[in-house]
Amino acid sequence: MPIYGLEFTDSQLFDTLNLVLPAWILLALLPRWKHTYTVVTAAALYTSLLYSACLVSMMIAPSEDGAPNFSEMFTLEGVSRLLAKKSSTLPCWAHYAAFDLWVGRWIATDAVDRGVPQLLLMPCLFLCMMVGPFGLVIYFLLRLPFSSKKATGSRKSKSA
Repeated sequence: MPIYGLEFTDSQLFDTLNLVLPAWILLALLPRWKHTYTVVTAAALYTSLLYSACLVSMMIAPSEDGAPNFSEMFTLEGVSRLLAKKSSTLPCWAHYAAFDLWVGRWIATDAVDRGVPQLLLMPCLFLCMMVGPFGLVIYFLLRLPFSSKKATGSRKSKSA
């Protein structure tokens, strides 16, 4: 029982993390649609809440493989032991799914603001979804030639 007090299995809760997929599709295909950011925010909040509930449950009602020892998170061996626990799989994956989606949301918002062509945005979002920080780095490199409309507007108003 991954969340204390709820009768859902890890597998059942893991399957709900697929709610992020429609959000990623909206970011890639319809970043300017008025409901995209509402759907994306709802999916990201759900995954963030799932992660938080799993984390709290691990601390107050540890599973058979024991409560996480957060002091071990400062060594490679300690992190390896933590990630090797079956009870860590769901919260870790929820963490990745939530954080990557929040970053993808920022990338899409910034790309719309800067006028980055959608065909250039799509691979960055895919990379962000699949390999997180690498997608963000690629987006930062891609956005260099595109100036922010907000920054351009504030420069014009200051010089006037």
